[in-house]
Amino acid sequence: MEPDVLLKRYNLGDRNFAGIHLRHANLSRYVLAGIDLSRADLTDAALQSTNLQGADLRGAILTAVNLSQADLRGADLRGVILISADLRWASLRKANLTGADLTRANLANADLSEANLTGAQLSEAILRDANLTLTDLTLAELERANLSRANLTEAYLRGADLADAVLRESQLVQANLRGANLSATNLQQANLERAILIGANLRRARLEEANLREVAFKEANLRHACLDKANLVGADLRGVSLAQALLRGADLSSAILIGANLMGANLSGADLRGANLIEAILTGASLNGVDLSAVEMSEAILPDGYLSE
Repeated sequence: MEPDVLLKRYNLGDRNFAGIHLRHANLSRYVLAGIDLSRADLTDAALQSTNLQGADLRGAILTAVNLSQADLRGADLRGVILISADLRWASLRKANLTGADLTRANLANADLSEANLTGAQLSEAILRDANLTLTDLTLAELERANLSRANLTEAYLRGADLADAVLRESQLVQANLRGANLSATNLQQANLERAILIGANLRRARLEEANLREVAFKEANLRHACLDKANLVGADLRGVSLAQALLRGADLSSAILIGANLMGANLSGADLRGANLIEAILTGASLNGVDLSAVEMSEAILPDGYLSE
């Protein structure tokens, strides 16, 4: 179908264009709110600044499409293919992107607040400065994605895969990352205050100067992670593995480290005032310059291998 035919029919009140072929079509800056383009083929189409608010795009093929600055608020994009699509500055607030394929898509500065991205594929996607407040990313695939400075406040990322992703300076306040995979993820200077990371995999993660105040890390894996100068005040690190981790100059005051594994960890210059290390394992750990006078360490295994009384 030619774009001018679609526009004429739309202006006459027709909304059903399911399954049509519009490859390479130019529909930029038109108002197509509420249109049904489910299963349509819009490969490489131009939809820049187009109003698609409340549109039905279920199962549509939108590979390499230009949707920059488009209005997709409340749109149904379940199962849509948006591989390498341009969605910069697009508005996707409350859109349903369940199971969508956004591999290598560019979503820089996009508004995805309160959107549903459950099970979405976002590997290598660009989400710099994107708004993902209250967004549902349960079981989403975000390997090697760039989320630098993204706002993920109260986002739901349970079981999401963020391996090798970049979240430098991102906002993850009260985000739920229970069971998420954050191995080798860059979270330098990120704000995760009161986030939930219970059972998460943070092996070799970069968390230098991150705000981890009152984060729930229970049973998480932080082996070989770098937490130099991180703020871990009041963090719950019960049963956490911090073996070979770097915690130089970190603030662990009032942190709960009951039963934590700190074998070979470097805590040089760390602040442990009021911390609880009951039954913690510190074999081979470096505690240079650390004041342990106000630390609860009963039954902890000390760096020299002896049991603390």
